[in-house]
Amino acid sequence: MNSFHRIFGGLLLVLLDIHLGQIEILADFIGYLLVLSALNGMDGNLKGMKGARSTTLIISVLAIPQAFLGQPAGTAEGVNMGLDFPTIYYQSLGVLKLVLTFYLFQVFIDWAGKKEDDVLKERAQKLFRFYLTAHILYYALLPFSMNLPENTAIPLFIVGIAVVIILEITFLVLIRAFHKEQSRIELY
Repeated sequence: MNSFHRIFGGLLLVLLDIHLGQIEILADFIGYLLVLSALNGMDGNLKGMKGARSTTLIISVLAIPQAFLGQPAGTAEGVNMGLDFPTIYYQSLGVLKLVLTFYLFQVFIDWAGKKEDDVLKERAQKLFRFYLTAHILYYALLPFSMNLPENTAIPLFIVGIAVVIILEITFLVLIRAFHKEQSRIELY
């Protein structure tokens, strides 16, 4: 199994949330450990590799409690963004995942550049710009959503979550393209 395939599998585990009560069946930290093992098998001289490895190690350790905490529960009053520990914990994991994705994009873009695959490199650069912009806007606007009326905040949350999920799936499709390219290179 090549490195991009393991990264794909690890991030797919992180994306899927299947719970049995409070316990997460497909724990995120297992997915992050799979990504870490893939990064350790890749060329360490790629741009962003050191940051990707460090961030993956940190987030895999910090994500262990998440397997037992479950998802943050909604409230009967509607949307509630507080400064309680679970909210801060989950938002921090989300920001760390964004940092990890930043470094992964750097690794992928550098890898494509070294393999002289300009099409794959350009595709990664375009997705990188859109992915980062959308996530930064989401996290920047999240605190302001507390002041919006519920009938406005809920549709905005739904649109924001839909955009984030679409971007995550698009990122996984990009990783599959890198996997196919690496497999093609290994055949020759």
